[in-house]
Amino acid sequence: MKHKVPYGKEFIEFELDVPVEKLIAEKIEKAPDKRAIVRAAMENPIGSAKLCELAIGKRNAVIVINDITRPSPTQLLVEEISRELNEAGIRDSEITLLVATGNHRTNTEEELISMVGEEAYKRFMIINHNASDPDQLIDLGKTTRGLAVVVNRLVVESDLTILTGIITPHQSAGFSGGRKSIVPGVAGVKSLEQHHSLPIRSEHPVMGKLENNTFHEEAVEAARKVGVDFIVNVVKNSDGDITTVVAGDLVEAHEKGVADCKKAWEIQIQGKFDITIVSPGGYPKDFDMHQAQKALATAEMITKAGGSIILVAECAGGIGSFAQLLIESRDPQEVINCFKREGFNSINHSSKAYMYARVLQTHDVYFLTDKIDPLELKKMFFIPSASINAAYNNAKMKCEETPRVSFIPYAVDCIINIVS
Repeated sequence: MKHKVPYGKEFIEFELDVPVEKLIAEKIEKAPDKRAIVRAAMENPIGSAKLCELAIGKRNAVIVINDITRPSPTQLLVEEISRELNEAGIRDSEITLLVATGNHRTNTEEELISMVGEEAYKRFMIINHNASDPDQLIDLGKTTRGLAVVVNRLVVESDLTILTGIITPHQSAGFSGGRKSIVPGVAGVKSLEQHHSLPIRSEHPVMGKLENNTFHEEAVEAARKVGVDFIVNVVKNSDGDITTVVAGDLVEAHEKGVADCKKAWEIQIQGKFDITIVSPGGYPKDFDMHQAQKALATAEMITKAGGSIILVAECAGGIGSFAQLLIESRDPQEVINCFKREGFNSINHSSKAYMYARVLQTHDVYFLTDKIDPLELKKMFFIPSASINAAYNNAKMKCEETPRVSFIPYAVDCIINIVS
């Protein structure tokens, strides 16, 4: 049987000589009318008054939007939110779109237009958050656990702060969306470095888990200190279509979205696999090595220690600054030790190197991409591969019996539970 693997904006086909267990969540039907479901959610907010009511008498508003690496329906959300703000008396000139870049690069003019549409690009002021720009930041003190809450001053000083985004499984936060638009979305370097280091960050992937998740809990407390007024988040299915929209309170609306996300993305499996073939899910989720790593976290959880993972990711955007940590280290364990000792470094994004090293230490990782030099991949302890079949043929040589093989085409968004 042939299988299709998302790769950039295209697909790669493969067929093996053994059964392949394709792990994909049961498809949830898309909403018949995207705009209607957004409006319905905003008309029936969870744990909050309607946005149009909150906006009455307010002078200005900031709408926090995802950056280019997140497949959010930003244009639609901005159109509907700004419509309600306008109706409440807030003019376009008093509405700012703040791009939650976190520690990512600044989005280009072309990318901003693709995100919000030409009309919104002309109507509103759009600001890329810069975590290293002191003029953009304000210090709100610390959380009860001691996390420094340094964030973009716009979300504090605006009369209304509205968060938009998409709720998906997340390897550190449990789920994206909600509070993540504040930390790390519009946080300063000081907060980012502390929040992304141990022990706030778990040593292991925690997709789909919020309980006892300090990464999540600290972000919620930080967002509460900021004073978020309203959120609008969406859930999508494996085709990238909107299935659910939630709006309202920072925590209550997000929790409802999380429940919907679980329905869309949970998968039950029996035991771990010898070999896992994995894709982040195509563009933009495999835009670069920074994004592609998230797929490995899913594969890491379901592949036997000592087993093999075949990562299929285009990575047109290249390797990223974190890769130098891998290249300059003797082995993955050295990267792990360095991160545990020194914590997250916002300049080279050392947590990403740590998460790669964690799986490279325990598994053989084959990397299929035509955008990264195979010699560079070898320096980072990957096994470059020209095809899925070539990688599989090498990987199965380690198996004493017929290998159990899994295939995860949309790994970034999966919540895989191993049941006995």
